[in-house]
Amino acid sequence: MFYMAKARKNIINENLPKQKTEAAASKAVVNNIDFLERSGNKAVLFATGLIALTAFIVLKDYLLFEKVYLFKDIGNDTIQGLYPPNCMNADYLHKYGLPKWSFSAGMGQNIFAGFLFDPFNIFLYIAGKDYLMYGMVYKELAKILLTGFIFFRYLKILNLSNYTALTGSLLLSFCGFIIVGGEWNVFSNEAFEFVLLLLSFELLFTKNKWYLFPLPIFIICISMPFNLYVYGFFIACYAVLRLFHTGTFSAKNVISIFAKMIGLGIIGMLLSGPFLIENIFQLLESPRGSGNTSFTHSLSSAPIFAIADKVLLGTSVMRFFSNDLLGTGKVIFRGWNNFLEAPMFYCGLPCLILMPQVFPFLEKQVRIAFIVFISIWILPVIFPYFRHAFWLFTGDYFRGYSFFIAFVFLYYSLHALELIIQKRKINIVVFVATLSALFVLLNYPFFPDKDAVDHSISIFVSGMIITYGALLFFMGRQGSPAFLKYVFLAAIIFELIHLSDISANERDALTADELSQKGGYNDYSVDAINYIKHTDGSFYRIDKTYGSSPAYYPSLNDGMAQGYYGTSSYNSFNQEYYVKYLQLMGIANKGDEHDSRWAKGLINWPILESENCVKYILTKSRLDPIYDSVCDSVATFGNVKVYRNKLLAPFGFTIGSFIRESIFDSLAFVQKQFVSLVACVVQDKDVPKIHGLKELQLKDTIPPNTLTFDNYRHGIKELSKDALVISKFGETLIAGKIDLKEDKVMYLSVPYDGGWKLKVDGHAEDKMILNAGMTGIYLTKGAHTIEMVYNMRFFKTGLYLCLLGVVLYMGLWFFVKKYRGNNTKLNKPT
Repeated sequence: MFYMAKARKNIINENLPKQKTEAAASKAVVNNIDFLERSGNKAVLFATGLIALTAFIVLKDYLLFEKVYLFKDIGNDTIQGLYPPNCMNADYLHKYGLPKWSFSAGMGQNIFAGFLFDPFNIFLYIAGKDYLMYGMVYKELAKILLTGFIFFRYLKILNLSNYTALTGSLLLSFCGFIIVGGEWNVFSNEAFEFVLLLLSFELLFTKNKWYLFPLPIFIICISMPFNLYVYGFFIACYAVLRLFHTGTFSAKNVISIFAKMIGLGIIGMLLSGPFLIENIFQLLESPRGSGNTSFTHSLSSAPIFAIADKVLLGTSVMRFFSNDLLGTGKVIFRGWNNFLEAPMFYCGLPCLILMPQVFPFLEKQVRIAFIVFISIWILPVIFPYFRHAFWLFTGDYFRGYSFFIAFVFLYYSLHALELIIQKRKINIVVFVATLSALFVLLNYPFFPDKDAVDHSISIFVSGMIITYGALLFFMGRQGSPAFLKYVFLAAIIFELIHLSDISANERDALTADELSQKGGYNDYSVDAINYIKHTDGSFYRIDKTYGSSPAYYPSLNDGMAQGYYGTSSYNSFNQEYYVKYLQLMGIANKGDEHDSRWAKGLINWPILESENCVKYILTKSRLDPIYDSVCDSVATFGNVKVYRNKLLAPFGFTIGSFIRESIFDSLAFVQKQFVSLVACVVQDKDVPKIHGLKELQLKDTIPPNTLTFDNYRHGIKELSKDALVISKFGETLIAGKIDLKEDKVMYLSVPYDGGWKLKVDGHAEDKMILNAGMTGIYLTKGAHTIEMVYNMRFFKTGLYLCLLGVVLYMGLWFFVKKYRGNNTKLNKPT
């Protein structure tokens, strides 16, 4: 749509002579072009500078290092779920190179998958662990600037004016999904990927420029492959809308654009090969992906047309007006779920007024397409079943779906703004109805608590809606002064600064003063861990009875942040067999999605700690009496006491008896722990692999009332008799020797993973799953050398796919260049 061309055409006064008419039209056009339009391609730099200035005002306390962009409130995931893995990845990269297996993640896990969950983290990894905390905000600032810059370029391809593109890039850069989602360090990256995908699509669709399209696909694949489906669904719907919007809809054009996207998308996927396959298998093999603890059944069995409850609807409505109407991240959130999981629809108040204005300007067929498109995204807000279906029933989420709705509102609104400015026209009926509806929704009693809505923010929102309404009313009148649109822009900047300031700064963030104190991840645990490392060169794990995180909730990833091997882990995709081991032993509940992510580890279960190399216990209070006969006090550092486990089984111990998993699973909780001292737990199907070993039946198990400390001590003593003598131990290599007097099974305290390859006497041997999740191997009588090496199962295959992607991309590049060159020669006039 060529709005400028139409505007110029309307200026012509048909009653004047032709020459005078042309001169008048030319003069009017020149006068109508302001400095933004005269700046041409440089306008994008002005827009980026304005975004940067706005961001600096909002984030200045973080950018000037008075506060750290990590939050102790509802955003504590930044401290407990994201910062520790970043520390681990940075350390691993500097010490060993490309991340593979790490014993710091839970009891061991492949950390390559998810290594670039946020691709921007690579710059923080390279800078090093010491720069992570202060680098977080600059990473988010880079996302804001790049997303705004790319969105401006995207809007220009849609033939919108520099003014409208500037307005749109500001509104998108400070929408709720980027500002609030960025405080979670997660969704701002998804916004960047999505906008880059939009730009690459428009280059392909409008200008037939294909070269950029594989890039966002590549970034999505190395980050979160599931989003290929999410973004793919949206971009497919959007492509159909664009065909209608440009008047080019036909079956042929639909097939053409879809074929191009699929072909180029495959190239992008191939380029990401090493990351893509590892990421996919991490998702599929996690407890959530495997269905062990998923929400699929409960969500899919809900009534299809059940309407969202009043609180959910109210939260959805209020989140269009502001991120913080129902509470900030610092205080109790009074809406649905919580501050971060609630819908993030806010994309600027002008969008709420402008969005309906686009429909009167559209031709009937295009108007129908616009109505269908927005209905696809709005109806799931009213009927949650369709939102659950959109997420394939994996969870009760909004997340990226929020951004789609915000984008649709913004897309419609910017086209409406362009038409209003160019045509000096506004639909009064729609305008009045929209304003009335907005005030009704803003003041409707959705919530039982009358004080659920923040009245100060509500008053601000009401005042800004009235201001925008007045400005748009006069901007939509013939002969209105041009400066009004800059007053409108100034009002937008004022709104974005004020509301974003609340979202970003009404938070309980870490401060620079806190970092300089002996607390948080820099507490006396660091001194204790350094002492242990200097005095003990063997493999061991450390359990803590406390969390070092400065957030409001206990942390489970201290090992990653403080550089030691532990047993607990908070991870959306914990290692499958690690969780299965915890479930079989009764520490985690089967089918509990929460327990699969928040794995508390082995603390307070000394028998399991003894079997899994937990040699040291750190505590800030008196140790549980259960440890009185198990541990010796070693040292004290500040308020941290160090205890050493006296009853410790070797890393690779052997057992001459086994019990079937089906029988073991029926035992009482405490009984399981004592039985594990005398028999390894073998899957029923693997029983034929361990012929010759004594099978423990249910009648042979120790009655719960006869379990004593002597049983515990004797069991550890027996496990220590024939054990692996380790000669080498690293993150990805374990080697040693063992001499057995009889056939036995060796238990290795490593969660089972297909990437570990085990050799006995130089020959590859099949591993077994012991105790539902740990690694084992059947060994015959005699002396053996053992070697375990970890390599990512699909990395090499991924490299071949990447190479194929490079060949296809370069081949397509040269083919298109040659084809276009030949066409130029053929079409050259003689």
